[in-house]
Amino acid sequence: MPASTPARVLTVEDDPIVRADLRLILEDHGFDVCADARDGVEAVELAREHRPDLILIDLNLPELDGVEATRRILEEREVPIVALTGYVAGDSIERAVEAGAVDHVTKPFSEAELVDTLRDVLATRRLEAERDADHHFIRVTIEAMLRENRTEKEIIAVVRSMTGEPAPPGELSAALRRCAAWLRGRPSAIARHTKRSA
Repeated sequence: MPASTPARVLTVEDDPIVRADLRLILEDHGFDVCADARDGVEAVELAREHRPDLILIDLNLPELDGVEATRRILEEREVPIVALTGYVAGDSIERAVEAGAVDHVTKPFSEAELVDTLRDVLATRRLEAERDADHHFIRVTIEAMLRENRTEKEIIAVVRSMTGEPAPPGELSAALRRCAAWLRGRPSAIARHTKRSA
């Protein structure tokens, strides 16, 4: 999701007044509320249909509670889910986190608390996606260099330049030591490539 595109949020709340308040608050702060669900079953269906960037889900829902709805949604696709609960203590929040919720907001909530929590979750999600893309690119580069029979020293130099890591004074950094260990543990890949090339 590009930073300029409004985040698409699915709200899940059985109380129609709270559901309407959530929509107003979120839209006033630049979010796109793509759908509103009234219960856990509808939440699972709407998450599948609308594919939101984030889900804000009440834990105390009819039909299917928020914890089980969270679990079912995350079985189908990865999406950050923020639990909304009236319980300050107890196992509801713990169960929601175990099911995969990444954060929670306690009712009654302030507008600022709600918006800040959702923005923080989305920012973390963007950073994780960028990091994963960077790691994937580095892995693909390393694999290509292995296929080209490049030396460990050449590969480490390229990884260092890709990550912007300066040359360590006399010793490899922890990240490069892990990379080097990974490379040393891959002789079978090099051997397979060498056999195919011969």
